Amino acid sequence: MKTVEDFRAGCLTLLGDAAGRRYSVSMLDMSLREALASYGAYCPRKEPVTVTAARVTGSVVEIDNVLVPGDVLTVRNEAGEWLEHAEYRSGPTLSMTIGAGCSVPSAGDRLRLEVSVPHRIRGLDDAQQTTVPDVHAVTVMKGAACHALRMRARSVTEVFGKRPEDRAALTEQADALELEFCRDLTRIAKMQSFSRVPWQ
Repeated sequence: MKTVEDFRAGCLTLLGDAAGRRYSVSMLDMSLREALASYGAYCPRKEPVTVTAARVTGSVVEIDNVLVPGDVLTVRNEAGEWLEHAEYRSGPTLSMTIGAGCSVPSAGDRLRLEVSVPHRIRGLDDAQQTTVPDVHAVTVMKGAACHALRMRARSVTEVFGKRPEDRAALTEQADALELEFCRDLTRIAKMQSFSRVPWQ
């Protein structure tokens, strides 16, 4: 399992700054957070949560005091039936409109939700484990390197004596890395979609 030190080192290698003279740890960590958010949008990390329907009005199910960190990906009733849904939140209440043709739960029924939670890297923001598979680590490093290049491009304009072409060169490198990052994410998401049944 790779740690934040491994990810930082990989980013610095991609940036051509293995000694870390031009990119600080704080720049790398901020860039890794950005890359993890993008990675999670394509490859969501899923966690099961069991909740109880508090109120049901027509096809709208309300659940009180829901402490789920991300989007609800799937909803199943106690029998395991997949329920098509649309969700929205109002404070701590989660409301779900159950799709036509699905069994609408009753108040008091328990539902199994699958929610998206943020990806983590061990050592970054006190995370105890890395949730990015090793085979996807280089992709996340590319995304982080792209964000670090953009930060550096913004900062060089503030430094006396820097030439305008320095910013242009950094931005061009960032654009190229971003293109690779997006291609990798699209490929990974496509491969994952082939390996699962959409309604499960």
